[in-house]
Amino acid sequence: MILTEPATSLMALGGGWILPGPLFWLALIIGIALVMRGRTGRPPSTGGGPESGMDVLERRFAEGELTLEEYRERRSILEEK
Repeated sequence: MILTEPATSLMALGGGWILPGPLFWLALIIGIALVMRGRTGRPPSTGGGPESGMDVLERRFAEGELTLEEYRERRSILEEK
């Protein structure tokens, strides 16, 4: 069997097998994303910046820390600013 340069490159990345190569890179990318999410507690796409007041309010309401009345009252205050 004669190997061309692209086939040789694919085999080098996958350790001699074409299918495990892409699976390796997919697993590596997923692993990096999970590590980044674990460090920040948020997905990397959210920017990782500080939470706004509205973000905190929505999170606390979703977690059940606030009643509907408290949520609505505080939301109206935040929207006035």
